[in-house]
Formats: sequence, C-alpha cells, structure tokens
Amino acid sequence: MARRHSSPRKSAGSRPVPRRSRFWLLGAVLACTSLLGVFQMPHWALDLLPPELRQGIHQTRGMVQPLLPDAWRYRHEPVPAEVLPVTAANWSLARRALYERVHADRPHTFYCGCRYDGDLRVDLGSCGLESLVTESRALRVEAEHVFPASWFGQSRRCWQEPERYEACRSASGRTLSGRECCQRVDPGFLAAHNDLHNLYPSVGYINGRRSNYDWGRVFWFGDRYGDCEIRISRWLRRAEPPDAAKGSIARTMLYMRDTYGFRLSRWDERRYYAWNNQYPPDAWELERNLRIKAIQGLGNVYVESWRMLP
Repeated sequence: MARRHSSPRKSAGSRPVPRRSRFWLLGAVLACTSLLGVFQMPHWALDLLPPELRQGIHQTRGMVQPLLPDAWRYRHEPVPAEVLPVTAANWSLARRALYERVHADRPHTFYCGCRYDGDLRVDLGSCGLESLVTESRALRVEAEHVFPASWFGQSRRCWQEPERYEACRSASGRTLSGRECCQRVDPGFLAAHNDLHNLYPSVGYINGRRSNYDWGRVFWFGDRYGDCEIRISRWLRRAEPPDAAKGSIARTMLYMRDTYGFRLSRWDERRYYAWNNQYPPDAWELERNLRIKAIQGLGNVYVESWRMLP
C-alpha cells in the first residue's frame, strides 16, 4: 500500500495570500490609481461594476484630481481653435438653422432614419417605430446634442448656481435653469451649445432615452426600439449607436474636443479614432459639413480632411 506523503505544514506567518484576495487587492490598486488619474481603467473593467460604484469613481476622481499637481491632472489638454465658429445667438435660431438650412432637403432623423415633415412630425412607419405611437415625444423631432450639453455645462457656476445671476431671472422673477442661465451669461457655453456640428435631428423619444449617456458598447444590456438599431442601456448609462452613425459621432466628439478644449479620456479617444477609421465620411456627411461651414465659418477638420487616426 503506497504511503501518502503530506506536505510539511506551514506556519501561519508564511501562509500564501488566497487567490481571491489577490484579485481584490489588484482591483483596489487599479481603482485607486484610476481615481488619481494615474491610470485609466479600461471600459471592459468598468462595465463589470454596478453603475452606482462606477459613478462614484468618477465623482471621487473629480474631487481628488484638483488637489494633485498639474503634471498628474492634465495628461491631455486639447488646444482650442484660434477662431471659434459663429453660432446662433439663441437655441431657437440654432434649431431653425438645423432644420431649414442644413437638413432642408434631407428630413431624416440621425439614429433611426425616420422621415419627418415641415412641422417636425415624425413618420414612425417609415423607420419601424410604430410601437412608439403612444409616446407623444416619439411623434416629434428634437435637436440632439451628440456631445451632451451637460458634460460641458455642469461644472460651470452658471449651471450650478443660476440664482446668483441677475440676468438669469425671468420677467416674472423665476430663476432660470442652469442650462438657460449659461446660455445668457457664458459666451463659451452658448457657442458650444448652439454649434450645428454637434446637433442632429432625432426622434424626441430616442433623444430622451439617450439622455446624457456616453457612447460605447452596451453588450446585452441595451434596450432596442422597433427597427431602430440604436441600443441604450440605463444600467450602464451608455448608448451604442448604429454602425451608420458611428463615424459621424466620432468626428463630432473629436471636433468638440479640439474646438472648445473639452477633454475626453484616452479610452474614449481610442474608441472614436477606431470608429473614424472604420466608418469614413460619406457624401452626405461631407455636404452637411459644407453647409454648416457656410453658416458658422468653421468646418469640422475631421470631416473635410479625413484621414486614418492612430
């Protein structure tokens, strides 16, 4: 009968760290370095976190990074263009220019390709969205900000404390919303908010569902809407656009970054570079850019001088 050899018992002090504890320790290190901005956690890793924890990481990073040296905080700071576009003086004029001058002969929504009429009423049957006929917001077209306005507005004082501005009171004495206030008192916000390069006609219901979510993959978490190929995940707070829109979205996000100095994470930049390379501008995107350039005086260089990005 073979003898069973037992390995010598190790003392408590030399007991190896359990494998599960090693993973938790590695996760803690990555999370801490991500908070400090030293390391950007990849999206696939963030996807595994619940939205509350992921949002907490972003919020904590926003509080911690201002305390760090500039060399740590600003790994990437885009240089704004020397000449900003001449955008509409108010939101009503921006919407009017979008519908009547840019898309006058192309009345189709961006994500779903729905037709709409001169009164901005959506033909849901033209794009397989009949299931949304009971949703009043689905029956109208709205101007969608591809780069969400809240991203470049919520850190501004006019957005956070509109009650501090005398100009941000209506005739009846009501305090305006942060968005409305910034349009009145912040020229930089107004220019970015009304920039036609960042505005696209969208089914109102889809615009509302997308909210201010980031762009990216939603895997199996995304909701579908009829035959429209956009998928939106409230759990991940992310939207995955149809392939036909990915290139335009990428070039819009990069344009907003460069023109107004808005920052994107390195992972977001890589995603937009990949989309730009995979989906070059088509004839309509080139024509749309020319029309907007004629109105605002500045085109999107990523469209008019398209090239493969690293």
